[in-house]
Amino acid sequence: MFIGDVRQIEDLADGETAKPEPDMGYELRTANGDRIERGTVEHLIRRGDMIIARTTAGEEFSVVGRNAHVLVPLSF
Repeated sequence: MFIGDVRQIEDLADGETAKPEPDMGYELRTANGDRIERGTVEHLIRRGDMIIARTTAGEEFSVVGRNAHVLVPLSF
């Protein structure tokens, strides 16, 4: 599954991942639009009721719920 296919938590099974589409990438921003300088998104993973974005720098950020980060698509 690709990141662009994930619209809601239930689109992924618990533990399932979604990767960026070919020739696409994603960066993360805070809810107020600040860019996060910790690599691009390697994949999304569902953990219970959360979807977590893991970056190429090995850090993880929630992309659902309170204080969620925003996925911003990038074309390569």
